[in-house]
Amino acid sequence: MEWLIFIIFILALVYFLIRQLVIIYNNMVMLKNNCYKAFANIDVLLKKQADLIPMLIVITQKAMDHEKSLFEKLAENRNHYLRTDVLDQKVDLANQLLPQIKKSLIIAEKYPELISGKNLHVLQAQAKELEECIADRREFFNQSVTLYNTEIHIFPNVLFKLIFNFKDIPLFYPSREATS
Repeated sequence: MEWLIFIIFILALVYFLIRQLVIIYNNMVMLKNNCYKAFANIDVLLKKQADLIPMLIVITQKAMDHEKSLFEKLAENRNHYLRTDVLDQKVDLANQLLPQIKKSLIIAEKYPELISGKNLHVLQAQAKELEECIADRREFFNQSVTLYNTEIHIFPNVLFKLIFNFKDIPLFYPSREATS
């Protein structure tokens, strides 16, 4: 009789442990998927932002031949962003695009003949609206990433991180250049 109670106790304990491990793993996967979903929401806006770049280049390029390298770098980063599917690379490229767009708009403001153009005003308004939307979604993304990154670093979850190769996801920071 004592052996039966002991076996039932062991089986209950094993069941509880397996159940807890499954809950932990599922929670980590859910948090990771929330991060990707949050970035997908940002990605839509970043693609719209990238689509503004060719129009901005056309409008401002004539008056700014000496700023050509900035626009070439902007176009190059846009192309890299649109071609990559890796989240880490997308975050890095997005962090580079925003300050470059702002810099090109600041440069454009130095040229009154460009500022008087209606197209530049429309592009500036669209860029500003997209920046505000991206900032809102960046906050949600960073919250999701922080929850996920914290989850994979606490015990016993860190064991799952090692076993199943869960990796940290980088935060999406506004660039220091964008604020200066």
